[in-house]
Amino acid sequence: MSLNIKNERTHALVRRLAETTGQSQTSAIEDAVQRRLDEVLESRSRGDEAVAARRAEIARLLDEIRVDLDVESVRAAEASLYDESGLPR
Repeated sequence: MSLNIKNERTHALVRRLAETTGQSQTSAIEDAVQRRLDEVLESRSRGDEAVAARRAEIARLLDEIRVDLDVESVRAAEASLYDESGLPR
């Protein structure tokens, strides 16, 4: 299997990382890619948890609204807005 990278800056970074860590260039690349992948997946997981929390809060608010919208409450609200002639108060 082969990976041909034609970017001098990337080559220099890989050489520097390999020299600094004492790893082979292949091991340095593998380690760096694995760390970045773990970072992205963790970030995505946190984002999914945040979305789930927002959805739960929306569901809770909708439940509160539904409780307030029963027929008797709506009729009482309408009655308070208009007088016995049907005109706004």
